[in-house]
Amino acid sequence: MLLSADEQAVLERWATPARTPAPAPTLALRARIVLACAGPGVPPIVSVARELRVAADTVRKWRRRFVAERLNGLDGPAGPTAAGATDAASATDAAGASDAADGSPSDLAAARRRIAELDAELAIHRRAAELLG
Repeated sequence: MLLSADEQAVLERWATPARTPAPAPTLALRARIVLACAGPGVPPIVSVARELRVAADTVRKWRRRFVAERLNGLDGPAGPTAAGATDAASATDAAGASDAADGSPSDLAAARRRIAELDAELAIHRRAAELLG
């Protein structure tokens, strides 16, 4: 997952409370998760989770949210806590987008969000395959 220079700066500011007025602790954690996952190589979710002392599902969720919505995805309610619940909701959104298919902005946003989540999942599988040989 690659970050633009602006995204990198914002995430570093959010993750480092001493540099700016303290962000909400959850926003700081979300920013640290994304920063830990950033770069040309995709680090294993389990190692990021261990490093930050959070559940792997937490890392997975915020990675996906960032890939789908970029910075806007981090500054909002957490939503479902289980990755399976997030996947189910995304699948429902994508199915609704294909059923309605009237081209409305909400349908397109749901489809784009699902594509971004699938891209993130594919990157995870590619990294796992690379590590396993």
